[in-house]
Amino acid sequence: MNINKPNKNQKKINKILVFFNNFRGLKLSEYLSSKGFDVYKIITKKFLNKKIISKINNNKFKIIKNLESKKLYNFIKKEKFDLIISAGFPHIFKKKFFNISHHGIINLHAGKLPKYRGGSPLVWQIINGEKKIGLTIIKIDNKIDTGPIITKGEFKNIKKDTILEIQKKSNKLFLKLTLDAINYLAKGKKLKKQIRSKSYFKQRNDNDAKINFDLSNNKIYDLVRSQSFPYKGAYFYNYGKKFRLLKCKIKNYEPKVLPGNIFKIKNKSSFFIRCRKKSLQILKIVPKTYFLKGVIKI
Repeated sequence: MNINKPNKNQKKINKILVFFNNFRGLKLSEYLSSKGFDVYKIITKKFLNKKIISKINNNKFKIIKNLESKKLYNFIKKEKFDLIISAGFPHIFKKKFFNISHHGIINLHAGKLPKYRGGSPLVWQIINGEKKIGLTIIKIDNKIDTGPIITKGEFKNIKKDTILEIQKKSNKLFLKLTLDAINYLAKGKKLKKQIRSKSYFKQRNDNDAKINFDLSNNKIYDLVRSQSFPYKGAYFYNYGKKFRLLKCKIKNYEPKVLPGNIFKIKNKSSFFIRCRKKSLQILKIVPKTYFLKGVIKI
């Protein structure tokens, strides 16, 4: 047997197509270009962060509504890309796209797989109090987040970090992980199937950001930081008026008031909210605190 015989799946990766709608994909595209790859970008209008359009520094990009266009499919087929990358792309690829490039499609999933299959994986990891934030790069197959794992990484879930800071750390780590994945695929190695799991997390929306004060202050604090900018913020109602709690601080105060009650402590200017366990200090709220009603003085 000739041990030097090349693997039939081995092929140098140079021409890459990146699908995205946010800064994760933009930063990745710029990074890969700086490493000498020939990168083309396809951006979707769905949930598009419009700020990224002005930051694209070449004409190698298209803006699309969805993946249904026959013209788009024919373009990808004609260009003969070595690899397609989905980097924060909200559309599901149909089977016809799987083998349109030599190495198929890989997906940058911002969660530890197989546990965090599904939507909003970064938010769910914060809410669930994970000690580390996990990221995974997989090869796409015909189900959601079930493809073989190519590489993965993680970083510490620091309690003071907001969702924006965690997104930035994720995007930075994804640069290294993507390069690792490209190098692995270029060697033509066989990928191992992902372990089966029934775990699945739904895509979150603003309705899920409502605060339940029957939870501990620690749990609510994690919800608040997971829903801060660029999201609208976690919210609650005070005498029928909606308030967004954008920033808070964990406190050990346990006054004899019901969960959800707003209170002030003598000789302190801050407002606090009672939780099932202990309290939270309000640091930033919209509308302002002087609109709050029924404040209890302790």
